[in-house]
Amino acid sequence: MIPEANLVSPGLLVDPQLVQANIDWILNQVANNPQRLRPHIKTHKTREVNQMLLASGIFKFKAATISEAELLALDEAPDVLLSMQPTGTTLTRFIELQKKYPKTSFACLLDDRVAASQLAAVCTNQRVFVDLNMGMNRTGIRPEEALPLIQYIQATSSLRLVGLHAYDGHIRDVHMEDRKTHVQKDFKSFFELIDQLAADLELVVGGTPSFLVHHQNPNFVCSPGTFVFFDTGYAKLYPKESIQLAVQIIGRIISKPTNHTICMDVGHKSVAPENAIENRVTFIDHPAWQLVSQSEEHGIVEVGDSTQYAIGDVIRMYPYHICPTVALHQSLQVTDGSTWKVLARDRKITI
Repeated sequence: MIPEANLVSPGLLVDPQLVQANIDWILNQVANNPQRLRPHIKTHKTREVNQMLLASGIFKFKAATISEAELLALDEAPDVLLSMQPTGTTLTRFIELQKKYPKTSFACLLDDRVAASQLAAVCTNQRVFVDLNMGMNRTGIRPEEALPLIQYIQATSSLRLVGLHAYDGHIRDVHMEDRKTHVQKDFKSFFELIDQLAADLELVVGGTPSFLVHHQNPNFVCSPGTFVFFDTGYAKLYPKESIQLAVQIIGRIISKPTNHTICMDVGHKSVAPENAIENRVTFIDHPAWQLVSQSEEHGIVEVGDSTQYAIGDVIRMYPYHICPTVALHQSLQVTDGSTWKVLARDRKITI
């Protein structure tokens, strides 16, 4: 363990043993069958976690950006799905990516006939998944409207339909029975679409919140991502003895502006600020503390009696939303003293 005096603040500290335990737990839920997993790497964006996943037998992945997809290709991940419909310069980069890394098989999402025709014009035998809108209303075509697009792709010689993609990030009911009911309701049209298709397709579904529902269906390939590091936003959706919080935010007291507040060096450039102030961090050693305001590099915390604490004291926190928090940092400190570079936080590695 790194001595406290050597911890960089503001920064992130990752415990690889907890990361591995989380990977093992997820694998155990699918009977240790890696064929049923396609984890998303948007949370960690590091080669080191990719290597841990590969070493655990996982060989299929999702990536949100060309940079993340290239990160996987650097370690020759066998199968990568770009979970984005490539257009414009992203389409150009996607084609270049496949030329540069022939040992990795790449696929992408489609939800639109024009985008499908644009892809078809620049590729040969391109693997594609049809992206379905399961009620999140972010991307995808509604299942009940998807058949014409599917038929168009199947009739296009340069495209090869290999699967359906059904992300349901809006399903995060706290109570498991409510979550199951929500999935059953929103996936009714999904199953109706499948019944109309004769093709043997990979059915990539869900994320971390709905994993505990979807993993029970042996026909589904589950696609959690946050699980490797986890956060307090999702922790309430899981049993206590399941996925562990593997990353801490490290800060220090830099000032004591009043007799009941401290100022730490963790502003909204160090932790995801998109949620309300009360839903950004949880103080590990001081659960009663409350973050009351942040600016770019400073965080003001209500602590009760600030005279109990000293300038320079280390503050350990768990993030409410880990994914964008990691993206704010160039690297992760590791408990063994090493460093993991958050390489795919950059929009470009080489392509």
